[in-house]
Amino acid sequence: MPTYRVPRRIRSIAAKAIEYNLSLPRSKRAAMKKEGNKTVFGTGMKTARKLVRDDVDEKQLILMRAWFARHGESEREKEARRDRTSKASIAWALWGGTEGRRWVEGTLRDIERRRKREGK
Repeated sequence: MPTYRVPRRIRSIAAKAIEYNLSLPRSKRAAMKKEGNKTVFGTGMKTARKLVRDDVDEKQLILMRAWFARHGESEREKEARRDRTSKASIAWALWGGTEGRRWVEGTLRDIERRRKREGK
């Protein structure tokens, strides 16, 4: 499966979010989950690392679109993101922020158009 070039600005947003998130005490970090007795990185941290590495395929883009759909329009989420130190704001940045959302939508739209032209 081909990978898609992540714009530099989105890589930067994700890198800064990773750095900031890891600078916080575990209890304040976003994108962490419990697995048994351990706290491990969740999908947000894994996604941010893929963005930084410029390693995003179509499957990841689809996952990102679904995440943005769940978290982007909710008034509660928008309100929580106003505090730049909140877990919601950090998580949003881990996924590339608003610029990441635009890039994902545009890239998937381009993929779908290309498939239609090719008859796939």
